[in-house]
Amino acid sequence: MLQLLMTLVSSVVWGQEKIDYNKLESEEVNLQTNGAVFLSGETVYISAFSFLGSSSRPSPLSKILYVTLVDDTGEEVNFQKIALNKGRGSGDIFLGTSLETGHYKLIAYTRWMLNFGKQHFFEKDLILINPYRRRKADKPYSDYPEYLENISFLEMTSPYLSIALNKNILKPRQPLKIELKTQGKDALSGSYALSVKKIDSLDFIKMQSSVELNWNFNQNLNTDGFLAPELRGALVSGKLNLPDKNGEKENKTVVLSFLDADRTPEFALTDDAGRFTWVLEELPTSRQTMGEAIGIENVYDFEIFEDPRPEYSDLTFQSIGIDRDLKNLIERRSVANQIENAYYQFKPDTIIETPKKRPFYIDAGKTFTLADFTRFDTLKETFTEIIQGGAVRTRNGKPVFKVETSNFIKGNEEYQTLLLVDGIFVTDNNFLYNYPARNIESITVVPEEYYIGPQRFSGVLDIRSFNADFKRQYMSQVAQAKSINAVAIQKNYFHQRYDNDQNQTLSNIPDYRYQLLWKPLIFFQNNSKILNCYTSDVTGMFEVVVSGFTGSGQPVFVKSFFEVTN
Repeated sequence: MLQLLMTLVSSVVWGQEKIDYNKLESEEVNLQTNGAVFLSGETVYISAFSFLGSSSRPSPLSKILYVTLVDDTGEEVNFQKIALNKGRGSGDIFLGTSLETGHYKLIAYTRWMLNFGKQHFFEKDLILINPYRRRKADKPYSDYPEYLENISFLEMTSPYLSIALNKNILKPRQPLKIELKTQGKDALSGSYALSVKKIDSLDFIKMQSSVELNWNFNQNLNTDGFLAPELRGALVSGKLNLPDKNGEKENKTVVLSFLDADRTPEFALTDDAGRFTWVLEELPTSRQTMGEAIGIENVYDFEIFEDPRPEYSDLTFQSIGIDRDLKNLIERRSVANQIENAYYQFKPDTIIETPKKRPFYIDAGKTFTLADFTRFDTLKETFTEIIQGGAVRTRNGKPVFKVETSNFIKGNEEYQTLLLVDGIFVTDNNFLYNYPARNIESITVVPEEYYIGPQRFSGVLDIRSFNADFKRQYMSQVAQAKSINAVAIQKNYFHQRYDNDQNQTLSNIPDYRYQLLWKPLIFFQNNSKILNCYTSDVTGMFEVVVSGFTGSGQPVFVKSFFEVTN
């Protein structure tokens, strides 16, 4: 069981629709993984399902799923945020050698679920065996007589989906064709995950299947420490602490810039306590950010809150015994992992590129590439001689970069220009003023007025330096980096093939894959789908498992077996 520990933040989230949250149903989540017992150096692959209310249909509500791996001391050893699209998402956890042998818990929840109580969280047992580290004295090895008894080679069927293999006995590095067929419209509209993996005597814990779930939907919304759901994207909250304790904290605009990603900054408005929440519709895949406050100098403490977390002190763990007779099996599998990890450069996963949003102002601006003009030493001269519609003015003895919009009145501008350099929002105009003009690649001038979140801007200046040099200098001398929890990058997992010339290199290196294929997101266009994979140099019994849910939320868990022999 889990205890909840929530951080109270402003319940007003700028940029999200005003919603009667009492009318929203609760959610439930389920994770399907590629196993329950792992060795150091292996990866836990995750396929995530989110459901809404008693209908058990995919939830369109939350856009983020929180997944944590907790050890038997209650410590969080891995935390990640998985993007959800119509209730589906995927991720993975690499189990490094720093983790000790023992019993772990895989926990999953959405931000919205935190309001309904700990009974909603998904919880799954995982066992990790680390042959590289000595066990602690209070965790001795012991006999575990139920190893082989818990391994079943019985095929499992479902009225909704079937598996057909073209062969049941194969040689190493041979192709295997897997045909999946759905039965009926409900199964056709569902989504599933597929795992093809070797099984052995280490698989002594039965893998939890989707058909064993007990949904526990609850409509009793807890408004004490209420947390808004992530309806439109990731929510990042924080607090603006002003140096003057009596200073006005309400209705201040705060800006979040992304340091290792080229994207438009995000804006939010503070409440009377200086708290704010950014709504990141374009999910953040980078951790390094920077916060700025408009119209406020010397912000001594700009705080970004940690994501809300539960407390794990009352989780129940079992002591894990490892049968000494399994020593040789553990060594063989461990050596296979080392070989596969050593050749990872030849068998990499690939990142699924998400479409980048074009800046909202891009079509309304005019770009000046400075290499097309005579270079000047200073930005003031550059703006005077080259940049039409842009200007450098002096206000209270300080330089100010401006765009001449239709409402521009020299020396009496009511609204500031949105000044972006290398994608970050810049408040220190003087630092930019003294920056060498020869390092600037281009300047885009947008002579339009914009409302961005709560702030009105009189035009946009989008300035780019060579190799983002300005950004690096600005961060080292003026601003301070902040970290947020990024959303896990989506991947296409490596798919071994031996059927064409492009894979000739792979034919010449060892192949000790235990995991032959992992497909976390399977959807059907018609009632049949064919997937292919190749066996490795590893022999023995392998299982093909398809797990998931139909369109109406009916659980599906199908299992078949084949053997690889020399």
